[in-house]
Amino acid sequence: MKRLLFTAIFALIFTANTFSQTGSNFFKAVAGKWQGTLEYQDYTSNKRVTMTTLLTFKPSADGNSAETFTLYDDFGKVYISNGKERIDTAAKKFFEDDTEFAIESVEDGKLVLTGKTQDGNTVEPTRKTITFTNDTLTILKETRTPWTFRHVYTFKRAVENNESFKTLSAEQLREDFAVFKKTLTTIHPGIYRYNSPENLEKEFAALEEKLRSPLSESDFFILISQFTNKLNCGHTYTNFYNQDEKLKNRLFNRRNYLPFYFKIVDGKMLITENASSKKISAGSEIVKINGFSAKDIIERLLTVTKADGTSTLEHRLNSLELTRNEAESYALFDWYFPLFFPLKDEIFTIEAIDFATKKTTNFQILAMTKAERTAEMAKRYGPTPTYDDGWKFEIRENSFGYLKIDNSITWRLKTIKFEKFLADAFAGLRTRNIKNLVIDLRGNGGGSMDIGFQLSRYLTKKKLAPYAASRRLVRNVAAQKDLLKNISTYSDELIASLEKGVPANEFRKFDDKYFEIVGRENYPAVEPYENNFRGKAFIIADSSNASATFQFLDYVKTNKLASIVGQTTGGNRQGINGGNYFFLSLPNSRVEVDIPVYFQAPLKPQKDESVVPDVIVKKDFNDIGNNFDRELDTIKKLIKK
Repeated sequence: MKRLLFTAIFALIFTANTFSQTGSNFFKAVAGKWQGTLEYQDYTSNKRVTMTTLLTFKPSADGNSAETFTLYDDFGKVYISNGKERIDTAAKKFFEDDTEFAIESVEDGKLVLTGKTQDGNTVEPTRKTITFTNDTLTILKETRTPWTFRHVYTFKRAVENNESFKTLSAEQLREDFAVFKKTLTTIHPGIYRYNSPENLEKEFAALEEKLRSPLSESDFFILISQFTNKLNCGHTYTNFYNQDEKLKNRLFNRRNYLPFYFKIVDGKMLITENASSKKISAGSEIVKINGFSAKDIIERLLTVTKADGTSTLEHRLNSLELTRNEAESYALFDWYFPLFFPLKDEIFTIEAIDFATKKTTNFQILAMTKAERTAEMAKRYGPTPTYDDGWKFEIRENSFGYLKIDNSITWRLKTIKFEKFLADAFAGLRTRNIKNLVIDLRGNGGGSMDIGFQLSRYLTKKKLAPYAASRRLVRNVAAQKDLLKNISTYSDELIASLEKGVPANEFRKFDDKYFEIVGRENYPAVEPYENNFRGKAFIIADSSNASATFQFLDYVKTNKLASIVGQTTGGNRQGINGGNYFFLSLPNSRVEVDIPVYFQAPLKPQKDESVVPDVIVKKDFNDIGNNFDRELDTIKKLIKK
């Protein structure tokens, strides 16, 4: 009997302790942001509906209450709900604003509440079951008698970025500016190609003037990006991949990503893929984001783009687009839009013209993290394309070969060995006696020059001049030890050249501005492969093509190896800055800037222009919504002729 009594007393003490511990620690346990869904019974349709929901708990100091902030993504309308919850462990009561619940039972990580709440047009008995761990939270609501499902919240703890942007003092800014200016003016090979020393000095002075007062690191990041933009060099920029990890986390690892991908055609932002809760047709035009017109957004973002020369507006516009390949690695729009146009409450307010209805629609959608958007896009449109997926060869309509190469980044290919891939493709054309070939380079921004060299050998029918021949020019060959403090590179040879100077036998004076690096072989003459292509070749080009892809297209056009169809490319016939790179990390802000080592100068003077296609195809903003490939359709018509 005593043993039974002791057991009963122990159970009561244990229950009381559990209640006190779980109750008093509840709000502290669930403090922070949660992301998940609200699934509810829609009495009108008698169906269950699920919507994305964000919930934030902000506990009081004593842990007995918390402010709640909830965002409901209701398929084109975002609802915001603020409330306060309180727990009274002594009275075993739980309060949601003015609604009182009795705490029916308590277990470790579980609360069961009962009371009465409005349900439809009547007040009904209500039971809430809250279960939680460190990373999960579920709130089940049941009403009526017997208990009937009403709704359930299912959450996982959100990864929060609570780091504020750092503020840089005027002294820190001046130090970073001094390093930035000296490094660029000392070693950048193209700093005066499109700017006179006098004009550039004015630009430096204007930048320095903006640094006389403290600035946030985000504002400084924009200013540096805007300055490099003025150099008109496609390889000088605040490289997404090379930024300091802590800086990247503070500036860019936030819930502020637009849940659409889009292309820009005739100044219109046209939706291509949609990860939001709002149903809207592909090809629909985004007119405004958070009250800012697409025109204003594009104009602001153009100030932080990069391109070679002064004739590459289309290339700069192309770099603002959100496509799967760019957005699921690093995309300019994702980085800079929130810096120029900060979000409020993680909500996008959109004005759009729906492609299907042609009607203007206004709606709200929740912003996403990059990971959330990528995952949702994968659910709707298939897995994220790999670099290997960008390589494709097939015979279409039994009449022409189609070779797709949407990237030339050979070092990231996993299964494709590009030389064998090309050899097999051209052997297949020979075997099946295919007389027409389409090489689709849309979206290919460059990479390895080896691909263009190999393709040229398959396309030519005779021996040609050396591939992409150029001179390697530098502005400085003397030792620059003081620059090494803030510069890194993957080349020991380049480090040695800064520390000791370029060896005398490796350069000669070219003119009053440059030294030429000698003893570095260009590609050899282009000789046809045995199984070269003997038919008619077409290459689809667009404004994304730059760097190595531009050099290939320039060689193709110069030697008439194929008919180029599409839009004017990026790149510049006056040559590009590239070859190897220094990585400048500014000492206080940790902002990184890629600086090319060589001016890859053409052998003869050229115009400030890109490659203009033989057949220009003007994009039509209706093509996305109609899923119409205008460039390929143009080529098919040319083949039929």
